[in-house]
Amino acid sequence: MSRRPLTLLALLSLASVLAAGCNCDPPPEIPDAEIVLMDSGDGNEDAGPGFPDGSGIGNRDFVLERVIPDRGPFSGGNTVVLRGNGFTGDAQVTFGGRDVQPADHRLIDPRRLAVVVPAGEVGTVDVTITVGDETREHADAYTYEPIYVEPNSGSIAGNTFVSIIGSGTSFSDGDTVTFGRLDCTDISVVSESVITCRTPPGVAGTVDVTVTDGGDGSEVVAEDAFTYFDSSDPFSGGLGGGPLAGTINVTAIDATTGMPVPDAFAIVGEDLSTVHQGLTDTLGQITFSGPDVVAPATIHVAKFCYERTSVVAFDAADVTVFLVPWQDPMCGMGGEPPPPGRGRNGATISGELIFFGPMEMGPNPWANVPEPIDGWVRVAYVFTTRARHDIPNPDPSGGGTQMNRVLETDPTGSLGYPYSIFARPAGMAVYALAGLEETATGRFIPYVMGVARSVLAGPGQNITGVNVIMDIPLDRFLELEVAELPREVRTGPDSFRLQANIDLGGEGVIHRIVNGVDVDVVRRRDATRNIRFTAQPSLEGALSDGRYRVETGWFTGDLDDAPYTVRVETGVVSQDTTLRMGGFLGIPEPTAPAFGEAIPADRILRWEADPMAPDPDLHLVVIIGADGNPAWRMFLPGNVREAPAPNLSSIEGLDDVPSGFATWGVFAISIPGFNFDEFRYDDLNRAGWSAEALDAFLMQF
Repeated sequence: MSRRPLTLLALLSLASVLAAGCNCDPPPEIPDAEIVLMDSGDGNEDAGPGFPDGSGIGNRDFVLERVIPDRGPFSGGNTVVLRGNGFTGDAQVTFGGRDVQPADHRLIDPRRLAVVVPAGEVGTVDVTITVGDETREHADAYTYEPIYVEPNSGSIAGNTFVSIIGSGTSFSDGDTVTFGRLDCTDISVVSESVITCRTPPGVAGTVDVTVTDGGDGSEVVAEDAFTYFDSSDPFSGGLGGGPLAGTINVTAIDATTGMPVPDAFAIVGEDLSTVHQGLTDTLGQITFSGPDVVAPATIHVAKFCYERTSVVAFDAADVTVFLVPWQDPMCGMGGEPPPPGRGRNGATISGELIFFGPMEMGPNPWANVPEPIDGWVRVAYVFTTRARHDIPNPDPSGGGTQMNRVLETDPTGSLGYPYSIFARPAGMAVYALAGLEETATGRFIPYVMGVARSVLAGPGQNITGVNVIMDIPLDRFLELEVAELPREVRTGPDSFRLQANIDLGGEGVIHRIVNGVDVDVVRRRDATRNIRFTAQPSLEGALSDGRYRVETGWFTGDLDDAPYTVRVETGVVSQDTTLRMGGFLGIPEPTAPAFGEAIPADRILRWEADPMAPDPDLHLVVIIGADGNPAWRMFLPGNVREAPAPNLSSIEGLDDVPSGFATWGVFAISIPGFNFDEFRYDDLNRAGWSAEALDAFLMQF
């Protein structure tokens, strides 16, 4: 049988493989009974006309009372609730003068409005809300804190691997980190703005996170920055609650809406005669207890019109699964798209590229770029950092209304060469590459770079005066030695893609692409010789806190398809030396069923991998049914290579996976600090992976 073409993109798209829990971004829970009083200015607490007790209950005036919570990370992105009265679905909120994206307002009721906070400068800012022609301001209502924690929650047992990311910080060796009053362990200072460590044990609830300077004892504090859970994380799902001791609490959540899924069938193990089976209640919950409920346990959860989910061989008391609904008209989904809502706004950033030279008060020639020969010109391109290396920015040319391409022949600025770009609203860095470009082909050779740090742009803002000093020569290199590759499988891999990007912590990642050519990607058919990245800047000056994220992938075909294996190193500072990239995961190979064969009679999928390669931390198995719907998602420890897929068609309301050819794929994943018994859906974010391998196969149901 021939292999059916299947790109990795198709597998991910069909299965929603990397959906990190609920996509609904629920706001903080605010009790309805909570009433916040306003100070009228004369010492009498009153929100205006209302009940005689001055409580303000029943007040119909337009007021802004407070923001809950009243602090958060400088990077924004967190959800808060504004309390007051007179709110509408068309309200517009600002933090420190920066708009909240129109699409990031969600009206709960006229007294509560949930919004996603934009990025901001460290410190306390005013918050305003505008409804129609009226605006209300609450002075000093919100504080942007100088550090934040990723992930921002974990088990009470501690040992969660976290990163503390700062703005304007100067972390150094000898600094300490405390969660509450307890010290973090395994502290590693990655850069002046990033520290990693493992959390100490804690009690359920939120704690402050403090970084203490090892030299002068000064402290940087983020209040309520980390939450300890004694069960599975209610927002990120997965496993928790400590070791299994005769009772398993199961919760099923709709991955799209965040609402409980009632009447979902759940079963412990694969024996359909077990007493440990049943339907979830209106809260999407069911509990199984008994002396035979022991570790390692396996849970299967299923409901018609949803992808089944299984968690295999775990030792945890609480299991929260996010069931992915089918986008199928027969399920009431996948029909007409919803009506358009409020949109999103970008930002514009402008300034000048400054080259040093004899002119102190005017544009200088580009002396640090070689003189062009016939058919070539001196040109520069201006960009911003990405939020992540794999999340593209909007086109900086902004549909032709902006100017991110700058020519030396256009010295019209007061000090240099003007530019204007369209950008995502965020805290970021602006950088420019100057070099030679062949006019006939667009081929670009960079020679010099400039970086402007700590640029902050809100939605719809026009940020001016961001000048970029073009003084960083691109004369360094990074060389890679590819080692310890696993064995090939029958269809590949056959090509290498290597990528090196500079991570600036909270300001994002420098990913240099000019005229469709990725400056920081090297492709080779053979990696027996060392591979070199040239035109690299020195990690000094404006880039002194920069660290390389190096990704080496062994792929199949020109589209970087499966089978593949990828290895990632972060925090790399070595330049002009050779970095050894080893520790690749073995590529999964099916043993039962073999490619294209029927699912085994025992309904257990089995695979193997190169025994000389390291074990992953996590296996993720995905099945796409013959009807194209996501059929099954299975989570397993990295040392387990057997995934049971029981036939649940005897259960009322459930069918088996549709008959015909199905596609199943196996991800092998390594995650620093990972503990399978505390697995969270957030762990499916590729940004935190250190290695992965994947292959996909056909089988018959």
